[in-house]
Amino acid sequence: MSFRTALSSTVLSLAMLGASVVAGAGHAAAQASAPAASQHHRVLFALTSPEEADWNLTLGNIRNLLKLLPDAEVEVVAYGPGIMMVAKTSSVAEQIHSLQTPHIRFVACENAMRARKLTVADLIDGVTPVPAGIVEVVTKQEEGWTYIKAGR
Repeated sequence: MSFRTALSSTVLSLAMLGASVVAGAGHAAAQASAPAASQHHRVLFALTSPEEADWNLTLGNIRNLLKLLPDAEVEVVAYGPGIMMVAKTSSVAEQIHSLQTPHIRFVACENAMRARKLTVADLIDGVTPVPAGIVEVVTKQEEGWTYIKAGR
């Protein structure tokens, strides 16, 4: 075998090796960016808006999420002016009640409750109080939950 033939063969081999490494890396990157079918999704909606339109938008987003990720774990934390969404007098109380399951929970900030003179008895049945809505958001994010700002 001549030097030129050996060199051409080596260059061809290296080019093929490089192409397979690049193709493999691209495949690995594509796999890493696609969610695994068995991945457990945990989504936190943080609601601070007093606006009924934002409440309806949030509940619609939850329903849309559950259409494609029916096993997702969802929590809505209502704090600040958004606390009124989870009050029994809320215009969306029926919708909230129909969405509540062990995997879909609504929580109310006790600080916001105190500011508006609400008690647990004033909340929609099944809504759980938490000491501070903002701390709930921080804690859930530290636990790996996906954060969604609810409303507009």
